[in-house]
Amino acid sequence: MAISTWASNASESAQQLKDNEYLRRIAEDPKVRENARVAYQSAREAFDRISAADNPAAAILDDAKVRRSIKKASDAALEARDRVVSPPRKSHIVRNLLILVAGAALAVALSAALRDKILDLVFGAEEEFDYVPTTAPPTATATASAPEPETPAASAASSNGDGSASADSDD
Repeated sequence: MAISTWASNASESAQQLKDNEYLRRIAEDPKVRENARVAYQSAREAFDRISAADNPAAAILDDAKVRRSIKKASDAALEARDRVVSPPRKSHIVRNLLILVAGAALAVALSAALRDKILDLVFGAEEEFDYVPTTAPPTATATASAPEPETPAASAASSNGDGSASADSDD
């Protein structure tokens, strides 16, 4: 009976460890494991260097390698703790891309100047030209000439004495 209670207690403990989100993150996240390894190695180097010194207090205060190892160990431990305590942030690439596309579409739809610039970039700038119609009347200098005045002899020959024009008729 003692073995069965021990086995059931062990299985319950294992299940609780498996359900613990912090332990799951430690087990699943390779960066947490790497930071823990670096922290352990750096702390071990600092401890070995302090242990080998004649005066441990002087080694802690004066030895630059000991201080560097302690700083590296603390930085790695803090980074591992941060990754365990706060879950990794999700990347919102699709959402951000959708917002960017919608903003660009609104800008193009609402701004005529931006539309013109985009059309010029895509299709090339429009050619500017002056329209000259080919069916226009001739210039004013050619049509403004006045009719030539008639001479008095020509006007007398063309009119009868009563001021009416005569028609050449063979009656």
